[in-house]
Amino acid sequence: MGLEDFLKAQKGSILPRWLDSLFEVYPPGSHGFLRKKKDRFANPVGYSLTVELEKLYDAIASQATAEEIEQTLDNIMKIRAVQDLKASEAVRFILDLKKIVNENLGRKTGEQGSAPEVKEFEQKMDRLCLEGFDIYSRCRQKIFDLRVNEVKRQVSRLMERANLVCEIPDVAEDL
Repeated sequence: MGLEDFLKAQKGSILPRWLDSLFEVYPPGSHGFLRKKKDRFANPVGYSLTVELEKLYDAIASQATAEEIEQTLDNIMKIRAVQDLKASEAVRFILDLKKIVNENLGRKTGEQGSAPEVKEFEQKMDRLCLEGFDIYSRCRQKIFDLRVNEVKRQVSRLMERANLVCEIPDVAEDL
C-alpha cells in the first residue's frame, strides 16, 4: 500500500486530528464551538474551515495539482489572516499533518517515515507550509493597506469639514 492509498484509507482517523490541530490556536471556548457546531449560518468560520480543510486533505491525498491545493489553502489562509493570529499559529496546522501521518504510519507499519514516499510527503508539506505563509502574508498586507487607506480617507474628510483643505491653483511658469 502506497502513501496515497494509506492517506485515503486513514482519512477517518487523520482528518479529525488535523481539524483539532487547526482549531487548537483558538481560545478553549471557541475551539469547541468552531469544531462541533456544523451549521454554516450559525458558525460560518468553523463550517468554512472544516469544509476547506477536508478539501485540502483530499487534494493532498490524491496528488492534486498545485493550483487546486493553492486555491483551497488560499481560502483557509484568508480566514486565518483576518483573525488575530500570529503567522506561526496560522500555518502550524500544515506541519501538524506531518506529525499526525507519521504517528499513524508508526502504528500501522511499525516504522516511522523511512520510505522515500514519506520523505517526499514531508517535503511537500514543508513547501505547502511556506506557500501558506506567503498567502497569509499577502492577505495581512492587504488588510493593513486597507486600514491605512481608510485612515487617510477619514483624515481627509475631517480636514475638508474643518475647512483646512484648499485647492492649489495650477500656475504655468513662463520659461
